[in-house]
Amino acid sequence: MISDHRMTRGRAALMRAPVRAARRSALAAGCFMLAASCCVVAAGGAAAATVVRPPTAAPSWSLRLAIQYLPPGTNHSQYDAVLVEPGATWFFGGSNIGGRGKPETEQLRGERPVPVPLPSGPHSWITAVSATSASDIWAVTYLGGSVLRFDGKTWAVQPRGRWAAGTRFTGIIAISPANVWVFGTTGDRHLGAGTWHFNGKAWSRVRGPGGDVYQASEASSDDLWGIGAAGGAGRPDDELLHLSGSSWHVVRPAALVGFRYSHVLALSTADVWVAGSVSGKPELAHFDGRGWTALRTPGTVAATGMCRDGSGGLWVIANSGKSPSVVLDRTAAGTWHTSVVSSDPANEVLACALVPGTATAWGAGLAVAPQGSAAAGYRYG
Repeated sequence: MISDHRMTRGRAALMRAPVRAARRSALAAGCFMLAASCCVVAAGGAAAATVVRPPTAAPSWSLRLAIQYLPPGTNHSQYDAVLVEPGATWFFGGSNIGGRGKPETEQLRGERPVPVPLPSGPHSWITAVSATSASDIWAVTYLGGSVLRFDGKTWAVQPRGRWAAGTRFTGIIAISPANVWVFGTTGDRHLGAGTWHFNGKAWSRVRGPGGDVYQASEASSDDLWGIGAAGGAGRPDDELLHLSGSSWHVVRPAALVGFRYSHVLALSTADVWVAGSVSGKPELAHFDGRGWTALRTPGTVAATGMCRDGSGGLWVIANSGKSPSVVLDRTAAGTWHTSVVSSDPANEVLACALVPGTATAWGAGLAVAPQGSAAAGYRYG
């Protein structure tokens, strides 16, 4: 259980307008943030209120949840993944991002954040999640080689495969309880776990072209698209990979020569998107079931996340580190719009998920805290 962390952090509060008075906390330290105002529970439990002026332009994405998990370490808490399930929205990340870290998750039920205890043992932070249903959610830690599973009531660490304990994971796809893929490419400082498949009983390692997938997306149960390095050779953004049936193979479309891949999103077998760059300039590419078409993208950096916008288009996440912080929207007609997150570029959406049947989306990321950053949830619509 993570009661040690829960006992030493301030609980988040939801955004209100006007802002409600902050609850005093009996906790030793922590902070919680409310829209344009920030109320701080100082060390020792003394409450103080500091008013932060709102940004000059009202943000299209509003900050709805912010938690700085303690003990602070680097004072850097962050959510890297968001999952929308019936009746609840989940945020996943951790404390001390960039350090040893501690995985954290928060469940938002309606307008109320509810902590759901994680098992003891895993360190680092949760970097990717996938679900077959609301009672079968899978997650992986960035470092430490941990796979976690939620059965509708509690989280548990799953028996590991034969990957090394210190290796990293970079992605996961859960198609059914007996069909789960985990991915881990090697980075500058950390060895990747490789690609592994779970058949409901045991993990088996994937070799060959699909052996070093960085991130993948499910078009159907036997149709996956991924990005990575073919056969463990090269950079993790070198290749476009396709699982068709039971085997992975490399796809090298003529329209995508020179493409460096940064994210893939498969919406169906005839609607697949990849983000990346060519010669340093950001691009998207689309597969319509017959072939690939490259599309120019505004901005200066490659996208690192995408999700549906509920209107036939895509939200595209490409943080430049410059003011203002934004999320791009590519409409169904192919035009681009910019939606502001914050005038402060340090407030960022890092991942997004659409509420099915609506134009409302949730974003996971980080927000400025009195020291460092808080793990943040943003909402559009």
